[in-house]
Amino acid sequence: IFPFERLKSFFMGKLYPVVLALLVVISSVFGIELYIASFHLLLAIVALFVTNSVKPILFTLLTFVMHLSVKNAPFYPTYSKYFYTGAPFIIFICLCVITFIALSVFVIKNKLYKKLSFSKTPLLLPMLVFSAALLLNGAFSEGYEIGNLIFGFSNAVCYSIVFLLLFYGLGEENSDSLAEYFSYLSTLISFVIIAELTALFLTSDTVFVDGSINKVGVALGWGIWNLVGVSLSMLIPSIFYGVHTSRYPWYYFLSATLTVVFAALTMSRNALLFSVLAYGVCILASCFVGKHKKAFRLLVGGGVILLATVVIIFFGKLSEIFSDYLERGFSDNGRYALWREAFSGFLDSPVLGNGFYGFDVDDSLLYGFGPLAKQAHNTLLQLLSATGIVGFLAYGYYRAESLRPVFKRPSMKKTLLAGSIAVFLLASLLDNFVFNIYPTFYYTVALVIIHKASREESNF
Repeated sequence: IFPFERLKSFFMGKLYPVVLALLVVISSVFGIELYIASFHLLLAIVALFVTNSVKPILFTLLTFVMHLSVKNAPFYPTYSKYFYTGAPFIIFICLCVITFIALSVFVIKNKLYKKLSFSKTPLLLPMLVFSAALLLNGAFSEGYEIGNLIFGFSNAVCYSIVFLLLFYGLGEENSDSLAEYFSYLSTLISFVIIAELTALFLTSDTVFVDGSINKVGVALGWGIWNLVGVSLSMLIPSIFYGVHTSRYPWYYFLSATLTVVFAALTMSRNALLFSVLAYGVCILASCFVGKHKKAFRLLVGGGVILLATVVIIFFGKLSEIFSDYLERGFSDNGRYALWREAFSGFLDSPVLGNGFYGFDVDDSLLYGFGPLAKQAHNTLLQLLSATGIVGFLAYGYYRAESLRPVFKRPSMKKTLLAGSIAVFLLASLLDNFVFNIYPTFYYTVALVIIHKASREESNF
């Protein structure tokens, strides 16, 4: 008899994501992602049907893109054609089709579609309104192109379909256990990114230039410094949930500390600002709430002294390593021009906007992925430019309803998960993350757990 229960226990347990984390790092570092990512995806599909839950595929959702190696990256810094031709392209398409079929079968098999209702499904109306606005981006504007519909649809899927799949696919799992598992996954994601960055620092000839870290050299196969930096920064508040609930708080604290250090090493000012802010707020809050108040008060005192000592002793060396931060300072790095152009686009088509592909500034996508729309490096101005006042108001409605549970019956769980969401949203006021597809997955998982917690409170 095949040991289904043992296999189910493995997929639902904490060892499985560790195995996946190792696979992601190996495939990325050695450039063999075509083979290992395929195996990873097949494992995820098996897990989906053995467990009848999306819990085992959470780590896959959050890290699958991290398989991409610098060697085979289809965008900066390599612009490789590896996945565009021959067997790799065919395998990639087949994997996409297989994944779509597997998810469709899962939804039908578990009758998730029958659970949808305006009265019982959280955010259903706000998501529909926001999705409609995304689909209508640039409608009737001069120079409208089909790419607007495709890009709007992709984002609508991220903000609605993925949320619904996770919310109902996780079944009746308790939000406390989900939050603890999510915190654990966050530590593993941190270690994956740190391992990939470490390999890059040790092997690349473009990262260290004249003793300092060269920002444009800090690029992994799946993203440049800004995306890598925010991907680390978002993890910190959720990791701190494990500090307060786990039997091994120091494991989580070490993970959070390494995360903020490597976020700074990406040379992204956005990541530096919000990772340090998130880490500092979590540390200070831990001095007054939670089970380890006394330990954190001692830690803050000792940490300040240690940090000051290190800075004084190694000030010269640190200034050299991080000279790029000092040289750029508070310069806008071209953002003001992008913001003016975005607002000008809004004025040209104020109702439904000019569309995502109606924003055409040559320098705005210097390191981006060619097929993706150029963006304004500010969520609100991007919405006004691409979707007009309709999209702006639809997003406001969706955002208010999405965060309502955070302020209704506040708890440590919801607050720390909301902290990760806050990093994502605030960092997006200076960059493109809200519409960059991949970062929305982590945001969505956090939001799902918050709304599950809110439902449990209302049923109590």
